[in-house]
Amino acid sequence: MFDPIDLAFFADAILDEVVSGEPKIDGTILLDLARQANGPILELGCGYGRITIPLAQRGVQDLTGVELSASSLAHARTRTGNLPIRWVEADVRDFHLDRRYPFIFARGDVFNFMLTRRDQEAMLARVQEHLTADGKFLVDTLPRRPASMVDDPEDVAWYTVTHPNGRQIYTAGRGWFDHIRQWYIQRAHEHWDSADGELVRPPWTLTLRYVMPQEMEALLHYNGFKIVAQYSDYQGDPITPEEPHYIYLCEKR
Repeated sequence: MFDPIDLAFFADAILDEVVSGEPKIDGTILLDLARQANGPILELGCGYGRITIPLAQRGVQDLTGVELSASSLAHARTRTGNLPIRWVEADVRDFHLDRRYPFIFARGDVFNFMLTRRDQEAMLARVQEHLTADGKFLVDTLPRRPASMVDDPEDVAWYTVTHPNGRQIYTAGRGWFDHIRQWYIQRAHEHWDSADGELVRPPWTLTLRYVMPQEMEALLHYNGFKIVAQYSDYQGDPITPEEPHYIYLCEKR
């Protein structure tokens, strides 16, 4: 058994969609790899289908999305229509689909929700189980440079969005670090119509494990993968000292 993943931030899938915004799909390495895949495609941590659905709308066939949040999947299903997508409610650390995929991807810091090495290796083991012998695995991690790893002393304004009901939502919060466990912890509160308005929902906490580049390379290597390419963004731009790599294209080794 694994420790539960705190999904409080994703409990309201409509709000998650509003905050996340429209993804950039066209002209990305992700779309190119999906179109090149000769067979079914698996997304880990698909959420409400933010990436899966646009891929299907662009002609990508036979997609499967795995997601732990029931509310996110329910929203995904309402948005799917007749698109060729299979939705599976499961933990990315513990699922068995009895199928192999030539392309598996986890976009949006899914790997950073793995808070322990046991979690990380369990997720990578599931990729090994489901990836074809010559398949490709694309995964990103939360980009975090040491200079930016500073605790917020107090709450600050984060962002303002417009809910589908027309009302404004003002979000503020703070982030801090647990450097022993390599956790980045955020706690936020959302208010209707003004910074001191009524709470939209109870304050939520989001905990992610940050992973440094050499650590990520070691994790991939010792769990049976080789890195074939590294990118600083989904447009496929190369890594630089100013833009350290956080997107990894891997194969089995």
